[in-house]
Amino acid sequence: MLNQLTAHARRLWVYRDMVYNLIRKDFRVRYQGAALGFAWSLGNPLALIILYDVIFTHVFRSNIKDYVLYIFIGVVSYNLFSQAVLQGCESLTGASSFLQKIYFPRILVPTANVLFSLVLSIAAFLVLFAVFPLIGGVYRWDMLLYPFALALFIIFSWGIALVFSVLHVEFRDLKHLIEILLMFLFWVTPITFDVSMIHSHIFRDIIALNPLTYFFTAFHDLLYSGRIPSPSTWGLMAVFATMTATVGMSLFRAKAAQLIELL
Repeated sequence: MLNQLTAHARRLWVYRDMVYNLIRKDFRVRYQGAALGFAWSLGNPLALIILYDVIFTHVFRSNIKDYVLYIFIGVVSYNLFSQAVLQGCESLTGASSFLQKIYFPRILVPTANVLFSLVLSIAAFLVLFAVFPLIGGVYRWDMLLYPFALALFIIFSWGIALVFSVLHVEFRDLKHLIEILLMFLFWVTPITFDVSMIHSHIFRDIIALNPLTYFFTAFHDLLYSGRIPSPSTWGLMAVFATMTATVGMSLFRAKAAQLIELL
């Protein structure tokens, strides 16, 4: 029994190193030749804050209080989701030559891509928390619950990325369909608006059917409104995260034997 546990622990350590190396490779590819490297990731969120402040404070005034904070929370979170899904979708086909040469659990490839998207988003989150008081935010103890909501969001995104990574091996046009779907999802997710502002019952029903709605409601509750999300919101986030992760892992295991032949 002890030998089995030791062997299992060693495999997990090897897999951890493999995921780390995959993320590191993606970093080298993304920032190759860039003098400032990862520091450039700070520029985009800073530029967004300045742009939002100019547009929504001085050009188009919104009825939502501290709108720059509200929309920035939503956009940063949605960028994380869209990057994780898109990069996860192409993860297996993009690493086809690597997968055909070395044997290891294939699920590590889309997992590394999702974690890479998370690492890239950390810069945006750091900028958000650094300028938080300047754009209307107030530091509260409730914010300590944010990492738990984010963890459920990552699991939810990971499950979807697993599904699309497998499907993309068989249907190479899937990426273009996903890009269109992500544009549609942006406008039916409470990112630029509050659900209470919607008067159309049909549009309200569409928003309620969107799983992302509950994650973004929790993000805005914790970082914008200063309140703890309702138990039903936590429950729905946990259910959606569990569902996508279960479906993603089940599909991946069912197709794992065929993946190399299809790549």
